[in-house]
Amino acid sequence: MHYSLSWSGGKDSTASIILAHEHNEPLDTIVFCEVMYDLKNNISGENPQHIKFIREKAKPLFESWGYKVDILRADRDYLDFFHRIIEKPRKHMDHKGKKFGFPVFGLCGVKRDLKLKPIKEYYKGISGDVIQYVGICADEKRRLLSLHSQPGRISLLDKYGFTEQMAREKCEEYGLLSPCYQFSNRGGCWFCPNAKLAEHREIKKLYPDVWNQFVSLENEDNVANYKYNVYGKTLHEIDEELEQG
Repeated sequence: MHYSLSWSGGKDSTASIILAHEHNEPLDTIVFCEVMYDLKNNISGENPQHIKFIREKAKPLFESWGYKVDILRADRDYLDFFHRIIEKPRKHMDHKGKKFGFPVFGLCGVKRDLKLKPIKEYYKGISGDVIQYVGICADEKRRLLSLHSQPGRISLLDKYGFTEQMAREKCEEYGLLSPCYQFSNRGGCWFCPNAKLAEHREIKKLYPDVWNQFVSLENEDNVANYKYNVYGKTLHEIDEELEQG
């Protein structure tokens, strides 16, 4: 039996690793998948402070505890996703031959193709049965109901009665709360339609050229999903708001 944890670097999955360490739970591998914005130029899709935390602080500590930590990447990036040509459009949509463009709000193919797929392929390469630890807290009742119907998936947070607040406090106790929580209550890619203004401000400040390129994607021709967030502000509107302070 192989015990593994798919780690996002967020409070819940990080607290799960800490609990495994404290309670001597079996844990053979910790798997983190880094979504890339631009593979060619080595530009991560993770928040810069978050990926630094992953690589330079949390990963070395977990390895010092004896855990094997693997960082994966897909062989494609966000720009590949944006520019890919639609060959089989959905019914009632005349998008064939167009670039896909921005992910549809709430239906993120980026997560599916650039994060979940590499993790699934990783697990296929493990011989024998795999037990996956999942970062779902004891007070997330709906998610736990779904989890209990999935064989081979276990929540250590639920086992030890840890709520979301307790998970955060456990990370803080070990100095392992990701710095991304300083400006957001979520993890995820900085180009996500769910990203908050503070997250955009961070990228614009740290990666001004990358940010400008990202905004300019709204100017591309022959794009199916040509607006960054069809339910909210466009990138150009967000950029104007950031310019105004």
